[in-house]
Amino acid sequence: MLRIEFEYRDEMSRWEWRKQSCTCRSVEEAKRFYGLGEDGCEWRIVSVEEEGAAKE
Repeated sequence: MLRIEFEYRDEMSRWEWRKQSCTCRSVEEAKRFYGLGEDGCEWRIVSVEEEGAAKE
């Protein structure tokens, strides 16, 4: 599983960037689940890490 951190902005966020994270099998799964890129939503991936990976 991957821990994915992303930012998005859309009409609901009043076009301000909001940060969110999730745990999914892939970035594509996260995109589908959160509707990233749909209905004019802008988004960008901040980080992708394997869950349980040691932080340095």
